[in-house]
Amino acid sequence: MPNRLFAPICLAVLVTCTLPAHGETAAVSIYGESITEADIEQRTKLNFLSTHKQSVRQDVINELVDDKDKIKEAEKLGVDLASAQVDDAFAKMCSRTRVAPEQLTKSLEGQGIRLDTLKNRIKADMARASLARLRYYKFQDRPLGR
Repeated sequence: MPNRLFAPICLAVLVTCTLPAHGETAAVSIYGESITEADIEQRTKLNFLSTHKQSVRQDVINELVDDKDKIKEAEKLGVDLASAQVDDAFAKMCSRTRVAPEQLTKSLEGQGIRLDTLKNRIKADMARASLARLRYYKFQDRPLGR
């Protein structure tokens, strides 16, 4: 039985097609959703901005697949990941770093990074945190000795 952590990667199917609605080339499809070449490029730029190191393409793809998997899993469990929640988390992040949201948006655009790339990352991080909390509380509800 494959490790659950690697299941999304196993489910990902490499495709080389053009998405008719957007005209973007899909690199990977998972759960009927595509990860485009533009998504990979955007995440690579975002990672470089935060680490100052060039990411390996496959690592970026794995990150994006894992993000989609965590978001899908959290949504199945009823976690609210609405855009309002993501916008609130973005605003809090700006507040903590003492940067106005408009300034951060402009700075990202100057680096060639779309705001939705950062917000998608925030959404995935929220999903991970929610899943960790749900697992922790589920673990805490178990009787000792089992």
